[in-house]
Amino acid sequence: MAITIVILALLSIDRMEYRRYGEEVPKRMASILLIIRILLIEGAVQLERFYLLPLNYADILYLIPPYLATLSFGHRIGFWIALLAGGVYFGQETLFSFHWYTNLGSLWTATLFCFALVFLLTMARTVTQEKASRMQAEQLLQEIACSHQQLTVYAEQVAELATLKERNRIARDIHDGLGHSLMAITVQLEKALVYHEVSSQETIQAVRAAKQVAKEALQEVRGSVRALRLNQEDFSCVRGMTFLIQQLYTSQFAVDYHTMGDEADFSQEIRLTLYRVAQEAFTNIQKHAHAEKIEVMLQFDKQEARLQICDNGWGFNPELVQRKVAESTSGYGLQGMRERIALVSGHFHLDSSPGHGTHLLVTLPKAGSATHQSEHIQTEKNGYDDEA
Repeated sequence: MAITIVILALLSIDRMEYRRYGEEVPKRMASILLIIRILLIEGAVQLERFYLLPLNYADILYLIPPYLATLSFGHRIGFWIALLAGGVYFGQETLFSFHWYTNLGSLWTATLFCFALVFLLTMARTVTQEKASRMQAEQLLQEIACSHQQLTVYAEQVAELATLKERNRIARDIHDGLGHSLMAITVQLEKALVYHEVSSQETIQAVRAAKQVAKEALQEVRGSVRALRLNQEDFSCVRGMTFLIQQLYTSQFAVDYHTMGDEADFSQEIRLTLYRVAQEAFTNIQKHAHAEKIEVMLQFDKQEARLQICDNGWGFNPELVQRKVAESTSGYGLQGMRERIALVSGHFHLDSSPGHGTHLLVTLPKAGSATHQSEHIQTEKNGYDDEA
């Protein structure tokens, strides 16, 4: 009867403990509850011995405190509680039966008690280790989820920044290209209106000039629209570069173009960046270089892609151009190249001097990265005047 009441009391304590604290019981409360359990168990054992019951089932309860102590305080405290429980058990056996070790039944019971005690301690330690591993895994999952959330935020910021930069580039292209062309057309048409009664030859010449400017403006608009449509998964840098080279041929440039390697293993970001940089470089050459010959090399190696563009134009003084770009807010060519290359952790080198043309070298890794930006940009000589 006593052992039944104690077992019910222990179950009630376990239920209350779990409902109140869950798996994480405060150390102080765990100590108090352990002491209460030990007192209940000892009370049940003493009652059975007091009534001289033939079988002391309450001795089995001595196995509970070491198991719970290991779960709550670790295997060291559990080990000492186990020694205390074993000492109390064998001490009482010796006190109530001086020659218990000569009794085969008592000896067998003591042996089973020892094995059960070792087994429960081992199981409690395993449970504790699994619990610690689970908590560590949950913590790692929380850290991974937090990192994933941060990366998502960073990716959105990078995408927003890239969109803003692309919007600014398109706005400047419209202003500097189409806006200039429309202004030139307006001037030529006004000239035709002025001379249409005075000189038919001047009128025809002005109209033809306006028509030529309009044709060039239309071609530029088509090129811009096509560039906007290049943000698709099957974009080919080689095909896009070929189109740009054809435009240079149309503009009466002598172009020496070579491509090597396979672009299939390179990311969409890298291929598009190479195309954009080449597009910006060719635009600057057409506007400012006064070149006759252009050499282009596009190479895809195992780990990186390289773009070299050389022209035999007038060249420039990099220091003067750098100072002019720093003081101006309207130029985008050099700034656009730097930002694009920075977003994919690339390297940028530009060499130019008056009368010796310009040499541009861009090296990009196979997979673009937006995590390391300006520290990966190496600019030995800054250049490309994007101001008219």
